[in-house]
Amino acid sequence: KIPMLQREDIEREGGRFSYEVKMEDGVNVIHSNLFTSGIGYLKVLFDTSRVPVEDLPYVGLLKAVLGYVDTEHYSYGDLTSEIYLNSGGVSFAVSSYPDAAHPGQFTGAFVASAKVLYHKLDFAFSILAEILTRSKLDDEKRLGEILDETRSRARMKMEDASHGAAVGRASSYFSASAAFNDMTGGVGYYQFLEDVSRRFAEDASGRGQLIARLKDVCARLFTSDNLLVAYTADTEGYSRLPAELKTFRSVLGKGDGRTYEFVFRPDNRNEGFKTASQVNYVARCGTFAGKEAGGRKLEYTGALRVLKVIMNYEYLWVNLRVKGGAYGCMSSFNRIGEGYLVSYRDPNLEKTMEIYEGVVDYLKNFNVDDRDMNKFIIGTISNIDRPMNPAAKGSRSMNLYMNHVSAEMIREERDQILDAQQSDIRALADVLQALLDAHELCVIGSEEKIEEQKEMFLEIKTL
Repeated sequence: KIPMLQREDIEREGGRFSYEVKMEDGVNVIHSNLFTSGIGYLKVLFDTSRVPVEDLPYVGLLKAVLGYVDTEHYSYGDLTSEIYLNSGGVSFAVSSYPDAAHPGQFTGAFVASAKVLYHKLDFAFSILAEILTRSKLDDEKRLGEILDETRSRARMKMEDASHGAAVGRASSYFSASAAFNDMTGGVGYYQFLEDVSRRFAEDASGRGQLIARLKDVCARLFTSDNLLVAYTADTEGYSRLPAELKTFRSVLGKGDGRTYEFVFRPDNRNEGFKTASQVNYVARCGTFAGKEAGGRKLEYTGALRVLKVIMNYEYLWVNLRVKGGAYGCMSSFNRIGEGYLVSYRDPNLEKTMEIYEGVVDYLKNFNVDDRDMNKFIIGTISNIDRPMNPAAKGSRSMNLYMNHVSAEMIREERDQILDAQQSDIRALADVLQALLDAHELCVIGSEEKIEEQKEMFLEIKTL
């Protein structure tokens, strides 16, 4: 009989992460010095605080437009061919990075990524410069096509992953970074796309306004004093970066340095979004940051990573999937004190809310044998110690830097996971109570179910 792995068998140190922050031509560069088989993984981040808050949805739209319109030197078809002849691809995204050291604060960024062989790093920077600074944004016919396609894709994404959309929307009621994500890629962004598409189709002023806003956002965002670079490569690969980065910066515009504060006002909207679907995606979210229970301050602990495994494979799994008939269930709790419970393709609504409410009692009475507790901890560590390729390791280093997560925080979290006792899980009942007390919920799903439970919502809309 093969003996079962014990928590004592797991290394305390864990997979070390290492990166070095270097200064090149006045720009911070996060260098992950790894063996990459000669491939360089480049990310250039532009801080979105240079853009007024009301224009942030246009930053979200830029990621769908750039690379899909003509530039000064290429038609968009030739541009695609050029990219794939010389690189492993170029992509654009908008991300937020919550500050683990200062809950409530975050950095928003437009992220341009490229994957190239070391000797093609000049191509990566030159093609990014071409796309970011020389794209022709006034081709109305092409913009109309992109808008239709983007709206259709956003709709499909929301239908395929309505659980993520519901979590993002409910979290945006109380979280600044989630509100930013909602504006640039969530339900709020989809509503923006619907509105912009309608105005674009209606008259010339709508088309002119969209083009002007996109050009203005580009001019504010892509400036030589507003970037951060992350590069994953060994020492040889890195040696080419300083000169190429300097050339890249020389092409970017000069900004006025003005920044705009992301003013966030919590607003519990508790929305029900009706769709033609017969199933529901039921999200219950909240925060425990700054809350107290029993005279003690509620704080993040590695035991919450163990709780996620217990929720997803025990309590929520048994009650929502096995007994309730939902296709899936998820939960998560993060360092900045936010958490969620969500169901996926769920035939129920009210019953699911009752199951969420029952979490606190389940945790207060949590009692399993040592073997099961051991399995929960091993399951938690297996998620953390998952093998990563160089690109993933580099992205992780960049995220840790952007989130202000230190090696000490990682080490402390790992110790808390490996040392977790059943009493630590029971103590998390207060954390879940704080989350549930916020009464932040969003449901995307069946019109019939939402209308049946309409007293649950503050706002009901059709998606």
